[in-house]
Amino acid sequence: MKTLATIVLSLIAIVAALVLVLSSMCAFGGGISGTHSERGSYIICAIVAFAVVVAAMSAIGKLNRKGG
Repeated sequence: MKTLATIVLSLIAIVAALVLVLSSMCAFGGGISGTHSERGSYIICAIVAFAVVVAAMSAIGKLNRKGG
């Protein structure tokens, strides 16, 4: 069960990291449509995705801590 949880958390972290990269590119590159009007929403999405990556990595670390 611990292995399955680690795999699921890893997949969540990978997807969140991809969202982080894409949101960052859109925020600093002008968005999908080429306008700068949506920059704030992309930045918020990138911050949320970063928080998800950090939380998933922290959960994996706690889950796989030795002695537990």
